Amino acid sequence: MKKSLIAICLFTLLFNLNCSKTPDGDIANQSIESVEGDKVLIRLKPRVGDTQKTIMTMDMSADGTQSMKMNMVMNMDMKVTDKQDNLYTYEVKYNSIKMNMNAGGMEMSYDSNAKEQSGMGAIMHDQMKALLNKPISMKMSDQGKISDFSLPGMANNQQMGDMSSISIPLPEKPVGVGDSWAAERPLEGMGNMKMNMKVDKITVDDLIIETSGDISDTSGTKIGNFDGNYKLDRSTGFTKDGTINMDLPVQGQQMKMKINFKSL
Repeated sequence: MKKSLIAICLFTLLFNLNCSKTPDGDIANQSIESVEGDKVLIRLKPRVGDTQKTIMTMDMSADGTQSMKMNMVMNMDMKVTDKQDNLYTYEVKYNSIKMNMNAGGMEMSYDSNAKEQSGMGAIMHDQMKALLNKPISMKMSDQGKISDFSLPGMANNQQMGDMSSISIPLPEKPVGVGDSWAAERPLEGMGNMKMNMKVDKITVDDLIIETSGDISDTSGTKIGNFDGNYKLDRSTGFTKDGTINMDLPVQGQQMKMKINFKSL
């Protein structure tokens, strides 16, 4: 369960990072109200020192012989610490984690801010120390491509699978309302991820992007899928609100997840 929980946290984190920084140019001053109007070149362009505070909520459930329901709320800071050409270094710090879970009739609650931990909460606190005590470090290009990823408390990145493969790639060319782009990335030890992104709406204040995709195993058989949307602030590029719905296997059983994140 430890690796699965951390993998889910990082999966949603990488979705968030790729839609949370400033697009290239000041799109707040561009005229893009018409479907036939100007297009926008979306690029990650944060400044060194920029920090985004985010709260992320995840609701998960799995039916069958080992039914499970879980709700998790995480508060975290994402800070840009360095820039070399078009490559940015991010430091991600988890500030708090709260969780309620019912697995096979066994109930558990956990709050990382609690002064004392006992029972299953103490076990969970020990597992979560890797995220709470040391920031995660990653390098990402202005098109959302991960070149380096450091996960504290793990012997090497391959134990998590190729986390860089599940970041959202940004389009090569400018896009407008209705435009879409796709990419396929390998998932180490798992298979492939087919990803589709589409610009749904551009308003005076926001940029709405829809995303969906399938996950297949090494034989090409589909084993999971996801869909969701992001509302970006046009003046800053930060994600105001985002929701992802996922259906994928976790430890041998199919799990449904709904993940929401908001900027604070």
